[in-house]
Amino acid sequence: MSLTKWQPPVPRHHVAEQGRVTWLELFFDLVYVAALIQLGDRLADDVSWSGVAAFAGVFTVLWWTWTGTTAFTNQFAVDDITHRVLAFVQMAAVGNLAVLAATTPENWQAWFVLAYLAARLPLVAMYLRAFRSDPGAKPRIKILLGFFGASLAIWVASLALPGDARYVAWGLGLALEFAAPLVARGRGTGGLAHDHHLQERYALFTIIVLGETFVKTLTLVSDRGISIETQVLGGIGFFMLIAIWWTYFDDVADAEIRATSALANNPTSNRIIWVYTHLPLAIGITAFGVAAKKVVGVETLSDYLKPNYAWLLVGTVAVVLLAVAILDLVTASPHYAIHAPERVGPRVVAAAALLGLGIYGATKPNAVLFLVLVAVVVIGQIAVEVLAAHKSEYRINRHVQGVIEDTAGSCAHLDEVDPSPTPRHGECEACVELKQDPVQLRFCLICGHVGCCDDTPGQHAREHYEATGHALIATLERGDDWAYCYLDDVSRPGFIEAN
Repeated sequence: MSLTKWQPPVPRHHVAEQGRVTWLELFFDLVYVAALIQLGDRLADDVSWSGVAAFAGVFTVLWWTWTGTTAFTNQFAVDDITHRVLAFVQMAAVGNLAVLAATTPENWQAWFVLAYLAARLPLVAMYLRAFRSDPGAKPRIKILLGFFGASLAIWVASLALPGDARYVAWGLGLALEFAAPLVARGRGTGGLAHDHHLQERYALFTIIVLGETFVKTLTLVSDRGISIETQVLGGIGFFMLIAIWWTYFDDVADAEIRATSALANNPTSNRIIWVYTHLPLAIGITAFGVAAKKVVGVETLSDYLKPNYAWLLVGTVAVVLLAVAILDLVTASPHYAIHAPERVGPRVVAAAALLGLGIYGATKPNAVLFLVLVAVVVIGQIAVEVLAAHKSEYRINRHVQGVIEDTAGSCAHLDEVDPSPTPRHGECEACVELKQDPVQLRFCLICGHVGCCDDTPGQHAREHYEATGHALIATLERGDDWAYCYLDDVSRPGFIEAN
């Protein structure tokens, strides 16, 4: 960056860095680490329905300030002094929101409004800059600024309202802002969303939330010291945290957002659903950290778990799983062998089972037993998906072996090929670029190109043959040994060993 040069925002799709996250964005995220810790502490002090509602409300405000700026930087790339100053003002405002989330000073509602305005006005300034620099984005930015302006006016007006009426006004203002992207979708041709950058930003935020959960539990264990109780309870809680990480990052983080899905028939709507579903996901993970801390805080292994703590534990994990199920519906699995029912079904069933455990939790069950049951359900939904993947892989392997046996024969092309071929890569580069998981890999016996099999959507091995005329391939799967000729439709088992 040139420190003396004003640089207007440009569409992110036009920059050479693709979707690379900037240092400023990472610094911006760190502010939310402190904010979420403060917010989690507030929930820990009041694990009741009203406490959960207050936690969810403040969390929504914090998350929305993060999402608003993330949406802007997803559409536009800019890193000049003006943008940095605007971002730093937002960070200071979020810090104040975090303080207010953990304490209730005199006139805190007025301070909360002022902090929210300080967090949102810089975003309005960012969009005004983009409005002047990107003509193609003007129709959409006009709508966004209109809705944001109306919302901020409501927030200012709430200062004159009494007591609980302010909460109603805040809710109305947030509803307007949440509706803005829905109304503005499809308007204009500039500043389009960059899916790779978008997914990376939300994955990083999810990591932050998961990390905050781990810190809470680790802090409690450190305060109490190492003991059988903390090792057992903390260990089970840690495995549950791993299961949540696995569920999101193995299935959602790298999954491509669908152009059409069961929930929407266009990519923009699916993208908005994808973004908004991360709100209950983040709320659930953060509140799970509080629940895990309460469970680990049980004095002895024979103690019972308080009903409100039990409900917080199962309720938060159920919210996480249902959020992931919605994300599964609007994304294409990176694992081709896994289809939507095999992704969504286990999440929904597990969430229902967890809510059933909540009823059992009201009877004051043994803390260790209850935590084990919850862990079994959470880990079980992953096991079901893994078993489904293995079943699909077995079916495909059987199919491939059947084809090899049916087409086995002699082929002059395979007789003449170089007896010592070398694959150029260990993966299908086309699948890596498309963020797809290849079912099986083949390599070209002419040039060493590696591509995926015909059971993968891309069929990149066959695509390579059709583009180059290189008709001879061999398997790259461990334990398999055969070659195949596209021209003669002939396979030769034992080809690699024989050569």
